[in-house]
Amino acid sequence: MKLGREFTLLLVLVVLATFVQFVHPGFLSFRTIHVILENSAVMLLSAIGTTLVIISGQIDLSIGSVLAVCAITSAQLALHNVPLVLLFLWSIGLGAGLGAINGLVTVLFKVPAMIVTLAAMAIWRGFILWWTGGYWVTDLPDYWKALGSTRILNFTLPIWIAFSIGVLMIFLVRKIRFFRHVYAVGSNRKAAKLLGISEGRVTFLVLTLNGALAGSSALLSASRFFIIPSNIGTGLELSAIAAVVIGGTNIMGGRGKIEGTILGVLLMTTISSSLVFLHIESVWDDAFKGMIILLAIISDVLRARRKSEARL
Repeated sequence: MKLGREFTLLLVLVVLATFVQFVHPGFLSFRTIHVILENSAVMLLSAIGTTLVIISGQIDLSIGSVLAVCAITSAQLALHNVPLVLLFLWSIGLGAGLGAINGLVTVLFKVPAMIVTLAAMAIWRGFILWWTGGYWVTDLPDYWKALGSTRILNFTLPIWIAFSIGVLMIFLVRKIRFFRHVYAVGSNRKAAKLLGISEGRVTFLVLTLNGALAGSSALLSASRFFIIPSNIGTGLELSAIAAVVIGGTNIMGGRGKIEGTILGVLLMTTISSSLVFLHIESVWDDAFKGMIILLAIISDVLRARRKSEARL
C-alpha cells in the first residue's frame, strides 16, 4: 500500500521526535514543543504563500526582505504609539503592495518571478539597511510585545493565529475557484489559456497574496521581541521553499497541498531544534535545507521524465 505524503511526513516527525527524546530526555517537554510551534508559526504563513506561488509555476525569493520591511516600519510606527490593529493593517497592506509590485513587473515585462523577486530581495534588503543605518529598532512600547506574549490555553497568540489561518487556507484552496486556476496554470499554461484562465492574473494575485502573508508573518515574528534587528527575515525564503518541497509541492508547479506544507514547516523546525539538542553545529541546518531543495528538483525532473517516456 502506497502511503500518502502527509502520513509519511507525520510518521517521520514522530520518529525523529522519539529518537531525540531517547538520546536526550527532555526534548518532548512542553517548553521545547512550544518553541517548535512558535518558530513554526513565524514561518508558516510565508510558507503557505510560497506554496501557492510554486504551484502556479513561479518562485518568490523576496519574502524575507518583504518581512523585514514590514517588521522594521511597523516597529518604527509603534515607537509613535500607533495602535496594534493599525500596525497589523499596515504590515499586511505594505506586504501586499510589495508583492503586487513583484507581480506587476513579472506580468508586464514577462520576466520569470524568480528573477524579479531576486532583484526585489536585494533592493528591499538594501533599503532597510539604508533606512536604519544598520541599527536595530529598540525601546519598543509594552503593548508591542502583547501580541507575542499573550497566551490562550498556555500557547502564545502567534501560534493560534498562524495555525488558524493555515486551516482556513486548506478550506479556501479546496473551495474557491481561483485556486483551481492556480493549479491549472502551474500544470499546463497552454491548456489553462485555452480554458480562458489568465496566467497574468493568477501570477499577479499569488505574488500579492504571498506579500500579504509575509506582512502577517512580520508582526508574528517581530512582536516576540523588544528589539528588532535590521537583518530580520534573512534566509526565510530558503526555509520556506525547503518546507514547501518537503511537504510534497512540485517545484515545477501544478501540484501541492497546504496541509503538506504545514507538516513540512513542523518537520523543518523540529529538525532545527533537534540539532541543538544533539549538539550539532547550526551551519548544518542551512546545508540540510539546500540539500532538500536540490533533491526535490532532481526528483521532480526525474518524475516528469518518466511520465514523458510513459506517454511515448
